[in-house]
Amino acid sequence: MSAVRVLLATIPMAGHASPALPVAAELAARGHDVRWLTGAHLAGAVGATGARHVPLRSAHDYADTAWLEALPGRRPPGPRRLAQDFEHLFLRSMPGWVADLEAELAAAPADVVLVDVGLVESARAVHERGGPPFAVFGVSPLLLRDDDTAPYGLGLPPALGRLGRARNRLLQEAVWRTLLRPAVVALREERAALGLPADSPAQAVGPVSPFLHLQSGVPSLEYPRRAMPASVRFVGHLAPPLGDAPRPSWWDDVLRARADRRHVVVVTQGTVATDPEDLLLPAVRGLSGAGHLVVVATGRRDAPTLPAGALPGGQPSGGEVAADVRVGGFLPFGELLPLADAVVTNGGYGGVQTALAAGVPLVVAGRTEEKPEVAARVAWSGAGVDLRVQRPTPERVRRGVDAVLHEPRYRAAAGRLAAEYAGLDAPVLCADLLEELVGR
Repeated sequence: MSAVRVLLATIPMAGHASPALPVAAELAARGHDVRWLTGAHLAGAVGATGARHVPLRSAHDYADTAWLEALPGRRPPGPRRLAQDFEHLFLRSMPGWVADLEAELAAAPADVVLVDVGLVESARAVHERGGPPFAVFGVSPLLLRDDDTAPYGLGLPPALGRLGRARNRLLQEAVWRTLLRPAVVALREERAALGLPADSPAQAVGPVSPFLHLQSGVPSLEYPRRAMPASVRFVGHLAPPLGDAPRPSWWDDVLRARADRRHVVVVTQGTVATDPEDLLLPAVRGLSGAGHLVVVATGRRDAPTLPAGALPGGQPSGGEVAADVRVGGFLPFGELLPLADAVVTNGGYGGVQTALAAGVPLVVAGRTEEKPEVAARVAWSGAGVDLRVQRPTPERVRRGVDAVLHEPRYRAAAGRLAAEYAGLDAPVLCADLLEELVGR
């Protein structure tokens, strides 16, 4: 087909922008014209895909969540913080994103606007004001308002049957009238200010595109729904490039542990929520001395070790901190995960999918952002344990790891999900579906 003109826009945070990298590269490799509107610090990564970086002018340019952390009266981790972040990150930011998208469309037309799920309402507004159709990257668990699931953010598994659906209806109404009320008001006010009808389809359905919603993940990791929108397509793991993190000096210890039939347990908190007291330290304290090799990724280049005295007995921390603990900042996960028997994580959606795509069962402890929903889906799929806390005790981590290591059902479920992921080439499928959308 002839070249497709794609205007891509992502919130300038790693979890929103990184999943789009392989898709942009696939589109550019096919000869399509890709412009990417996002933060300045991502210009190099954007250019490496073959897309053209477009700087933000009216939208707020930021590189992490520091500005959210500084919000006056920001709630502690939980559903109230999630609702508050929705309001400020996704809805009150609409005027700037709409202005930047429309300015770029005025400079050069596009056949389709492609955004991450945080910008779905901005893209919808641009379309309703005369812009092109819009497609969405679903970079977090699917958020739909229906009777088959509990409200998003509570981390509750689906309740089945007539009584379960009645429970869900009551919870949905209660949450939308209380916790999500500020977000509902914000969306109505921002749409009205843009000259649009106050009510958005999102209030009845959820933040999905009616044209094409490219949902990261596989069906078996998502709750079944009787009224799944036809536009939703599961595309597998929208995995960013794993990067070129070098093997640490202690890499041979991992290989020896495998040769000696010792379990290798990977512990990570990702790159955003990096307070080691939340999960890294409880996990190390709970697992040290259990006979495993514990491999810890701090997720920080400036902190490739754990705090001094963090380990049992007060040993100083470094790369080789104890007979059974190894620590690094960024590790070569592409090589490490196939050697791992379990992953302990705070539930970042991308990291969880990376582990499951490798067939590794999980122990999840995280209650910020969308992490309760990720953890609940891991437990529901059978591929891991949800500890249902932000900061577990060492004993609780150890019990969770013992379960996934010694009960075969967890690894079997993770293996089934890995086979499902292996059957989906996410960048190719996304590009195919976008070409099909434009062709229609």
